This record gives sequence, C-alpha cells and structure tokens, in this order.
Amino acid sequence: MKRKKFLIPGILMALLGLAGRIGLAAAKNDVIVSGGMQAFRTWLWVSRGLLLAGGVLLAAALAIVMLARKDRKRTEQNLATLRAAERKAKAPLSTESGRFNEQKMRELLNTLFERAPNEVLVYQARFQTQLDRMNEYQANLSRLLRDNDVTELSEAEAFLDKVEQNIFGKMRQVYNILMMYDEAAPITELTTPLEDALAHNDKALEQARRLNAAVTEYVNHQGTPQDSIGSVEVFIKVLQEELV
Repeated sequence: MKRKKFLIPGILMALLGLAGRIGLAAAKNDVIVSGGMQAFRTWLWVSRGLLLAGGVLLAAALAIVMLARKDRKRTEQNLATLRAAERKAKAPLSTESGRFNEQKMRELLNTLFERAPNEVLVYQARFQTQLDRMNEYQANLSRLLRDNDVTELSEAEAFLDKVEQNIFGKMRQVYNILMMYDEAAPITELTTPLEDALAHNDKALEQARRLNAAVTEYVNHQGTPQDSIGSVEVFIKVLQEELV
C-alpha cells in the first residue's frame, strides 16, 4: 500500500533522529572535545533533519490514511444511494417522492382485482371510473384556461394535481388491503375499506368539480364588474383546508 512507502521510512527516520538527539544530549561534551563544536553542530543538524524528514513522511502516511478513509466513506455513501434508488425503482408505491404514477397505479390495482374474491370485483370498475373522472376534470380545466388565455389561475391546476395525488394515496391503501387480504377473513374486511375509499375519493372529486365550476364562473365574468380573481383564490384555500 502507498502508506507503507511513507510510514516505515518515516518511523525509521524519526527513531534515528530521536536517538541522535538523545545521544547528542547525553554525550555533548565528549563530542565537542573529540570532534569540536563544528562536529557537534553537524550531528545536531543531521538528527534534526532525520526528525523533520521522518515527521514529513509520517504526516504523508497519515494523510494517505485519512484520504483513503474519506474515499471509502464516499464510496459507501454512493453505494447506499444507489441501493436506495434501486429500492425506490422497485417500489412503485413508495411515498418517498410524494407523488404517485397513475398508469402504474391502474396496472397494480387491476392485477390485484383479477385475483380478488368475486364479491369485490364490482369495485374495480368504480375505482377506474373515479380515475377517469379526475383526468376529465384536469383536462377540461387546462383547456378552459388555455382557450381563454387565463394565465393567472395556474394555482387552480396545481390544486387539481393535489386532489389527484390525494386520490392516489387512497388507492395505495386499497392496493395494500387487497394485497394482504386473507381468504379466511370475513369479506367485510375488504368491502368496508373499499367503500370508505370510494366515499373519500368521491368527496375529493366533488372538490375538483366545485373548483372547475368556480373557475368557469370567473372566466365567464372577466371584464365585468363581477370579475374577481380574489374570490377564486379564496375558494381554492377553502378547498385545500377541506382536503383530507
């Protein structure tokens, strides 16, 4: 390893330099008497040089170790990120992103309803109809704003997107209930939560309908004394508070 190229020579030089300093300190007088002051200074600088060189090499070895640890940690973090991304890609109903994909939601629900008890097959079409209605509300609002060149009500489209995600959240619960249903359990363990989900989604769809109606009224009164975008904005806030 690269650190050994610096570590071993660094330790040897530092030990030699330290031994030289200790030896010179102990035999200072003898060295000066036998070799003179110049010899003493020479050996002193040699020992200092060895200590300095050893310290530099040890510092280099330490830096290599720290960099290696940092690189290893970064690699581990990158691997963890990749694994999380893979798990997320394999988990289409994960709430991490905060958004659900409609097409995937439909596919997953259809797959589970195909193997569900006959008593709940009727719910499959009802849930699909709710999704179709939500798409229709969104498409109609976008076309209304586009054809009438109403750019100031982008907040209305954002709210319908929020309503759609709210419905998808309830569909996610339905999926999980269907997935975990045990045929030995009473059928009401399926029908009751499915009815609750349908009722929840109907309320959300009613909010979408009311919003579209309010936006339509605003557009139709543009340029008249009744033209007030503030009333629509307030209405959107009210609907947001109602959305559960």
